[in-house]
Amino acid sequence: MYTASPLTSISIFSGGNLCYGAFMMASVLFVFLERDVFILRNLVRLVILVDTFNVLFSMLVGAMLTTPGMINPHNIPSAFFDVSVPFIILGGTLIISELLLLFYCFDAIKKRQWSYGATSTLYILLFIFVLCLDGVLFPFIAFGVNQMVIDIVIGGLSGKVIMACSFSVPLLGFALFRHKHLSAYFASDAVKWSSFFSLNSQLKQELSEKNYGLKQASTVFNNVKEGLAIVDDKGVIIKANPAFCSMVGLPSIVEPGSTSVNTLFAFAASNELPEEKEAHWRGEVSFGGTSHGLLTITPVGAESSQSETYIYALVNIDELKETQNKLFYLTRHDPLTGLENRRALDDLIRDYSDNDMCLIVVDLDHFKDVNDSYGHGSGDIVLSVIGQRLLGALSHIPTLTAHVCRTGGDEFAILVMTSDQGAIDRLNRAVQEACKALITLPQGSEIYVSATLGVSFQGLKDNGDILQEADSALYAAKHERRGSIGFYEEKLTSVSQRKLQLSVKLKQALETEQLRVFYQPQYASETLQIVGVEALVRWHDAEWGWIGPDEFIPVAEEMGLIERLGEWVLLTSCTQGKLWLDNGIKGIKMSVNVSAHQLRFGQFMGTVKQALIKSRFPAELLQLELTESSFIEREQEVIPQLIALKSLGVQLAIDDFGTGYSSLSYVATLPWDTLKIDRSFINRLPEDKAQRQMTDTILQLAKNMDLSIVVEGVETQAQFDYLRSKKCEVIQGYYFSPAVPAEKITF
Repeated sequence: MYTASPLTSISIFSGGNLCYGAFMMASVLFVFLERDVFILRNLVRLVILVDTFNVLFSMLVGAMLTTPGMINPHNIPSAFFDVSVPFIILGGTLIISELLLLFYCFDAIKKRQWSYGATSTLYILLFIFVLCLDGVLFPFIAFGVNQMVIDIVIGGLSGKVIMACSFSVPLLGFALFRHKHLSAYFASDAVKWSSFFSLNSQLKQELSEKNYGLKQASTVFNNVKEGLAIVDDKGVIIKANPAFCSMVGLPSIVEPGSTSVNTLFAFAASNELPEEKEAHWRGEVSFGGTSHGLLTITPVGAESSQSETYIYALVNIDELKETQNKLFYLTRHDPLTGLENRRALDDLIRDYSDNDMCLIVVDLDHFKDVNDSYGHGSGDIVLSVIGQRLLGALSHIPTLTAHVCRTGGDEFAILVMTSDQGAIDRLNRAVQEACKALITLPQGSEIYVSATLGVSFQGLKDNGDILQEADSALYAAKHERRGSIGFYEEKLTSVSQRKLQLSVKLKQALETEQLRVFYQPQYASETLQIVGVEALVRWHDAEWGWIGPDEFIPVAEEMGLIERLGEWVLLTSCTQGKLWLDNGIKGIKMSVNVSAHQLRFGQFMGTVKQALIKSRFPAELLQLELTESSFIEREQEVIPQLIALKSLGVQLAIDDFGTGYSSLSYVATLPWDTLKIDRSFINRLPEDKAQRQMTDTILQLAKNMDLSIVVEGVETQAQFDYLRSKKCEVIQGYYFSPAVPAEKITF
């Protein structure tokens, strides 16, 4: 039922239209003012409540009009109220739907972040459109689509437009005069529409949890030791916690929009802050003048209609940097002397690789004696003193850049940026003089040490390994004479390379059994019968040919292969000796050389036992030959092993007698059976008088001590005749036979 008043000839207004427009306008303004879309929940409830009241009222009145005896003075039909119920429900439903549609569209436009004017204009146009839409939808839904309804809708459309425009005037005024309020609404977060369907209890619980979470976050934000700041997209601080303010020197309360965060930090050149910070960023910064920090920038609000904001998290890493610097120092310096270490030397050589430079490797002679005699504490004092003296020696080349390093043990290195031979000679002399000066130990003892030097020059055209070259020169100098100076030559590298290749080949030869044992016969001087053989290992390589034992035996000792090699030679020799016994060849003594390295750790006794057991060779026919180097200064370790070997029945021979030192004392104290005279004592017999006298003395000594005599290296008839005339018992040498395979020996 309309109480309409004509406005024009083609449009009318009703009270319902005016109420609808006023309600929609008031709803929009309420939301804009409060910046809270959840007001719609209450507005929707209000519409539902009013519609429910209207429906119940219409049903009640309709029922009353049909009640007998009810007075109806105006004769209003009850059907009027019955028909109005669905229209009331439809109207309420449309109001709710249009209200939600309107704000859903508002939210979608807000996310676009257009200009204030464009967004405000779209909001007003959308409001007009929705109000007009109601005037179209209601008739079509209520009465269906037919020509009469279409005519009515079209006829009343102009009125709807005028009414909608009229109600949009307050919105336009709000946009013009309440700019801040509407802007704040535009900047508010997007609506979570699923929340509209939650119960009040659920919303209260969710809000309570959010409030509790916000309190927790606020507590953490304000009390955490890490500096935290919220920064807008222009780099201006919105909010900062006390830790951040304290770190960068800001007041405890930062006024929003007053401070640019980029003025607080200095970024390293390789760590510059990117212009576009959409992604997570992390890097080292300086702040407060001297402090260092680790800054993390995390973008937030990607799902928000607001401008992008960022969380700046700052951690002070001054202690970490200090620890890092200390660790870096320790990794590049020797803790005992304070000098740079081998790692630093490698870096220096690499850094100066394009310059002329000279490397001097300094090795202290017999430094082990210092540790053994005075203790390792005294040895450390000596190393510290020498390190400081080497630094002092650099005063002889004051104009040159130089570094002193301790590369390990008793070895030092001096790297000098020069190719001047004269300057290096002066420095070498200064280094040796500095090392020789007396050193006073805490207990009052005075000692001095000498040094052997290895020197290598590297020029602009030299691509060699200067450290390897200096080491090669050092080892060559030590081999010639300790306390000397060795200069690198090309041949030294080739020797070192061959030695390295030889070690690889030797290991392969042992694994593939490429080595062989040859035997050099030993003859009785009177009968010229073979009474024994000396087992000698031989090696023929497919690539290098014959390799002498004087070359590969030292390599085996250095590589730790000598125990394995000696064990194999011993077992092979005993097995061959047992084969001769089985073939009826009796009484042949088998002599096998023993290296000093085999006597280490006290394991050699077990090796001999196993060889005798496996080969079933009689112990009394086995003779082990040891040089003086096997027991020099190791009596406490070696003598018990020799006594144990004697208890097995094995015979012992001292090999190369007279070529070492302290020979007579060891002959008297150790349980020898045989004394072998080295060829160096008989190679000029019988012409050389001194050799005759020396040989006669050794022979007399052996007879007085009841030792058997074997003379090795006999090569001429004259040598043999002289030795036989002196009653030498056994002769060995090329005069009779070189070392040959077992099958070539004729007994």
